[in-house]
Amino acid sequence: MTEKQHEPGDHLLRALEILNAADAGGDDDPEIEAAFRIVARLLPSASPRQDFSRRVIAAIQRVPLSAGRRKLRSRRRVIVTSLTGAAAAAVTGTVLWITGFLGIPVAEIFLFVVQSGTLAVRSVTFIVDMLRFVDRTARVLTAVLTSREMLSVVGTAAFLSVLSVAALKRLVSSSQPLRQTESMKC
Repeated sequence: MTEKQHEPGDHLLRALEILNAADAGGDDDPEIEAAFRIVARLLPSASPRQDFSRRVIAAIQRVPLSAGRRKLRSRRRVIVTSLTGAAAAAVTGTVLWITGFLGIPVAEIFLFVVQSGTLAVRSVTFIVDMLRFVDRTARVLTAVLTSREMLSVVGTAAFLSVLSVAALKRLVSSSQPLRQTESMKC
């Protein structure tokens, strides 16, 4: 009985001090968790009145802004402006369509869109078919070229090709000086 009785406000103030200083502490600090529990226990269990958010927003709007700050624009103003613009565009389009000024360009645009879509579908179909062909060809070439018999045939053909290119180069280089001397005789 000699202990001093603490009021709920004392506990709340101590918990708030702990939470204010929590930036320097770790996330798993038991003292911070206890402070959160104290604050949660002391909060009213009843939910706020239905007009609570409206009253808070009204109070915030009454507070003057600090220097260099601007008021936020209303979301409703943007919605009303966009709806007005859409309605004006619809009315203008309807008037132009009725008078016939817009019929031909809209038909041409629609035709262009349809033709572009058809071309895109054909292009994609062609690309898919080409990829299938390349895949099948690559499988066949891989199967053929990885066999030992084909590797020996390809190696022999490559060797003979290099040999024939070397022989052709020697033949061309040996016949070149003759042509130069023949051209001097003429």
